[in-house]
Amino acid sequence: MELIKRKPRKIYKVVCVSWGDAFIETDDFTLEEAIKTQPIYRKTVGFLICKNQYGYVLATDLYEKESDGMSAKMFIPKGMITEVKTLTY
Repeated sequence: MELIKRKPRKIYKVVCVSWGDAFIETDDFTLEEAIKTQPIYRKTVGFLICKNQYGYVLATDLYEKESDGMSAKMFIPKGMITEVKTLTY
């Protein structure tokens, strides 16, 4: 069996992004409830593909062959991010 040598794939950091998410509710509400409304805070883990002036782009999957790309792109706007931690694996 002949081994196929591949060009090494770019190494992407795995990060945990803490951020405040927007949401919608369809129930009626009072002014008092509206005043108390806050973002829903969540943590998202993924491969950090890039960051730009607008925010961070994560992916959940990297295909074995780099030419096949990646999947499940998630964009988190910079202004919604409260913390980014690099994870080790």
